[in-house]
Amino acid sequence: MSWEQAGVLVGVLSPLVGAPLVVISLYLRAIREQQTSTMAEINHRIQTIEVAIHDLIKSTADFEREYATKEEWVRESMVARQRLEKLTEMITRVQTELENGHSVAAEMGRIAAAMTKVIERLGERDLANSETA
Repeated sequence: MSWEQAGVLVGVLSPLVGAPLVVISLYLRAIREQQTSTMAEINHRIQTIEVAIHDLIKSTADFEREYATKEEWVRESMVARQRLEKLTEMITRVQTELENGHSVAAEMGRIAAAMTKVIERLGERDLANSETA
């Protein structure tokens, strides 16, 4: 083979080999860009999931902190019931004292009315005695 024939052969084969290589390289580049964008999207989703998991763990910890066990709930209920019973007893005592106070006040009113009548009678007697004198 001569150099001329090799040159012709390269001239004929280069478009036949070069065009598919260009197409293959462009196709591989497109695949690489697609993989890169897919990986970026996956990384973004993973970060979003990690943030959501962190928030969920925090919410769970807050809930556990606020959550009362059955024993604590029973104890708190008993304390509240005792306070309610004490309050009821106090209200009953106050009501009794008010009722006694009303009867005392009514009695004082009757005494005052009786004293007023006695004073009026004494005043009438004095008036009658001064008219006769």
